[in-house]
Amino acid sequence: MDTLASMRAFVRVVDLSGFAAAARSLGISTAMVSKHVAHLERRLRISLLTRTTRRVAPTEAGARYHAHCIEVLRAVDEADRVAGRHAEAPSGTLRVTAPTELGDVHIAPMVAPLLAAWPELSIELRFSNRVVDLVEEGVDVAVRVAPRLDTALAGRRLATSRLLPVASPAYLRRQGMPRRPADLQQHVALRFAFGAFQGWPFTRDGATELIDPVVRLQSSSAEALRRAARDGAGIALLPTFIAGDDLDAGTLVPLLTDWHVGELGVHAVFAQRRYHPARLRVFIDALVAHFGADPQADPFWRPDRISRARARGAAPAPATRRRPAARR
Repeated sequence: MDTLASMRAFVRVVDLSGFAAAARSLGISTAMVSKHVAHLERRLRISLLTRTTRRVAPTEAGARYHAHCIEVLRAVDEADRVAGRHAEAPSGTLRVTAPTELGDVHIAPMVAPLLAAWPELSIELRFSNRVVDLVEEGVDVAVRVAPRLDTALAGRRLATSRLLPVASPAYLRRQGMPRRPADLQQHVALRFAFGAFQGWPFTRDGATELIDPVVRLQSSSAEALRRAARDGAGIALLPTFIAGDDLDAGTLVPLLTDWHVGELGVHAVFAQRRYHPARLRVFIDALVAHFGADPQADPFWRPDRISRARARGAAPAPATRRRPAARR
């Protein structure tokens, strides 16, 4: 039997001087109250109560045990109250990890409003492009960018980030605007230095063209590729969460937008599958508010930005293409 429940029944019997009264106050049967007391007496190997036809009273040992039971039950009730309060109001330290580029631009701006709204909440941000072990490193939530959610962890998809080939207006004026994927073979490519993006698969109407362009720069840093593309070094295949602001400003131009090259999901993952503390719940709510309610939508780039960029003259007319001097 549940020893705490038995303690509560025993205390009520002593306080009310009877099994029937204790049963009525607890909403259980008199027989069940008797079973609780018997459970304690068997466990302790002592007699806790003296019973007469007129009243029930604690033995000397029962009186001492009654006093300790009251202290224990008060401590348990206080622990439940504190835990319940923490479950309702965000408090304590929330540890968050995210890729550096996503964290700096999209996660960091969320912190100040959360701290202002919840005075007992603290936040620790760990921005890194390595995959953090949430359990081993004591992290509450990771915001990860990947094609799919890691099924070993609990989590939810927050948003979609489309992959786009992009280049600066200066580069396109110099080298010309590619009109089809094959044209990229005549251009300089700026490429991620890991396997997922070694070839660029362009898909439309069920057909796929795999393009392996000339590479002049490889980097594990999306920010380095973005800067090089913006400075006119070549064409980069970037996720919209990296390139979105430049696309909006016209400092980068999206290319071949009627083709699909791929997309990444933005996910929130956490080790705990149930009973999330309030600090985690409010952070997830803030992420959803920031990225939007539709996890399949791309909040980082909109097609209408193309026409806006062209209206500012960002997308130049085709020019004579020059073959790059170096190949991989």
